[in-house]
Amino acid sequence: MKAPYKCLITGTHGCGKSTLAHRICSELKRQGHNAIVISETARECPFPINKGQTLDSTLFIALRQAVKELEAVAHGYTHLVLDRGVLDSFVYSAATRPGPISELEKAIQGALATWSQQGYNQVIFLRCDSRDAPQALQADGVRETDLAFARKIDELFENFITPAAFRNFSSLSYSQALGCRISVEANGQIFLHHEH
Repeated sequence: MKAPYKCLITGTHGCGKSTLAHRICSELKRQGHNAIVISETARECPFPINKGQTLDSTLFIALRQAVKELEAVAHGYTHLVLDRGVLDSFVYSAATRPGPISELEKAIQGALATWSQQGYNQVIFLRCDSRDAPQALQADGVRETDLAFARKIDELFENFITPAAFRNFSSLSYSQALGCRISVEANGQIFLHHEH
């Protein structure tokens, strides 16, 4: 079985990841690809999230995200559009829990970093645009609406998910992601055309 093309969309909450993921998936399907959006798992977490995230939360979210990817592969999808990845919960962990991480967390984080670097064909980082963030951080019963917290997460992402770690990395603002045109090459690679 050929490995699927995995496109990760990552960044802080409320920056347009879900909207972009569904737009990309729709374009892939329109062009005949067997594509699926792998939704983020924080909303399924039985442990505290956002500012109250714990070690249990971090591990549940990261490992459940990996299981979702494996399930999609097992079902034969050719394109996985990931609305968050396996490392995202570690970024939130760094923002919410002071002090060094545990040895267990360090080991799992290292393994999942390798998983990401070797398994994701494309990484799209959506930045928290200060002009758009108040509009994007709408309360939905789960999402944290504190703008300072979102900006802190955004800064941590920039240190954690670096272009050097991935083969095909791009970065867009919220407004660029909303207004971009999406095209797909014959091999399934995704291109986002936007104004700089």
